Amino acid sequence: MKFEKQVTIEVIVGAFSFLIVAVLFVLTTMLSEELFFRKYVHVEILFESVGGLRVGDEVNSRGVIVGKVKEIVLKEDGAHVKVRFDVPMTLREDYRIEVTSGSILGGKALSIEEGSPAAPEISLEGILKGSPSAELIDTATQAILDIKNALENGILDDFKASMAQIRKIATSIGEGNGTLSRLLKDEQLYGEIQQSVENVRTISDAIAKGEGTIGKLVNDDKVYKDLQDTIANMQKVTDDLAKGKGSVGKLLSDEALYQELQSLLREGRAAVDDFRETSPITTFSSIFFGAF
Repeated sequence: MKFEKQVTIEVIVGAFSFLIVAVLFVLTTMLSEELFFRKYVHVEILFESVGGLRVGDEVNSRGVIVGKVKEIVLKEDGAHVKVRFDVPMTLREDYRIEVTSGSILGGKALSIEEGSPAAPEISLEGILKGSPSAELIDTATQAILDIKNALENGILDDFKASMAQIRKIATSIGEGNGTLSRLLKDEQLYGEIQQSVENVRTISDAIAKGEGTIGKLVNDDKVYKDLQDTIANMQKVTDDLAKGKGSVGKLLSDEALYQELQSLLREGRAAVDDFRETSPITTFSSIFFGAF
């Protein structure tokens, strides 16, 4: 009876121990996110620099978490990042893998672009090539370096010289030298400018009220209509001239009439030339026969 009781106790203790081990196994598996009966795909990616990427960081593709970073090994040819894919992934020849910012609070993540559907698929068994990341901080750092180089190459000296000239001009104005200083400090000139502005305001008010000749031109609807009619008539006259209507229109557009006018001018010029040539002879004959 005593032996059977001892065996029962040992069985209970053994079962309890087995249960504890099983629970610990399940908890360890869940915490490590590794399931022994689940099929994973492991790939290796080579980077020149991982920019702060750590083991356990997420692997994203099109905004979806597809895996985890499991190991980072530094070798002579760069940083080898071993990644576990939790979902099936298909990469093509124009794929892109780069290290990006995990969130605005910090951290890093691995971003994967699978490539265009038209490109051929590639095998995941070899070492994949990572792309250099274009981070905002890196871009800002490069911009600061470019500004620094520009300043060191003479821009800073030019800026200092410009500031010295501005300071000199400001000092000269403060001391009352130059035309601009007089404009700022001469109360009489200020009064004249103020009076001119007041005159302009008075004239504009008078025009707005329809006073004076310009005011009537601006505000009288009849004057506006007459002016509009005049412009319309001028437009009609120019259209008639362009179409060859009327005497002036015919002069402008009739080629035969133009040729006759040219011929008449040539004949008139010839007659004038003949008169100039015969004028001395006629004058001499008049004087000679007048003596008798």
